[in-house]
Amino acid sequence: MDPETCLPVRPGHVGEIWVAGPDVTDGYWGRPEETAEVFGARLTDSFEGPFLRTGDLGVVHEGELFVSGRLKDLIIVGGRNHYPQDLEATAETAHPLVRRGCVVAFGDAPLVVVAEVKAGATEEQLARVGPAVRTAVAAGHGVQVDEVVLIAAGTMPKTSSGKLQRRACRAAYERGTLTAAAPALQLEGAS
Repeated sequence: MDPETCLPVRPGHVGEIWVAGPDVTDGYWGRPEETAEVFGARLTDSFEGPFLRTGDLGVVHEGELFVSGRLKDLIIVGGRNHYPQDLEATAETAHPLVRRGCVVAFGDAPLVVVAEVKAGATEEQLARVGPAVRTAVAAGHGVQVDEVVLIAAGTMPKTSSGKLQRRACRAAYERGTLTAAAPALQLEGAS
């Protein structure tokens, strides 16, 4: 469904996944407003429903549903939708110091990329990472990254199973509590 119009999307187009049936719960205990919003969706034209708004995005192709992301994570720049996973995959291959599976992208304005970097990098090496990420994302997706934040290895918010926590990362960014990557100390007299 189109999450704005509450009408079906055209075949082959991405929309929000809505479900209905006997196995869908009636709602949240003691939270009637949230229950109405999430579990009470109806089609605008026919008032058919109620449906559960999953918050997942997907597309039906040849009769099969393919999940493409989360509505809350979608990044919209210049009227175009971008999945954070796509921007993150590009950013993590932009420079060899960026740790794989440790990049988060969020925000529409500003567009922010937070990336863990490998330990032991010098200040000069770290200075090259941000421009490499910006260039790669612009070339690959046609969007300008407003800020690249480099954080220390092992500090990206993740679940116990290793899944990135985009919302927790964004909250830490907004609070200013991310652990910045520090350049390796240079020993005096080292050659």
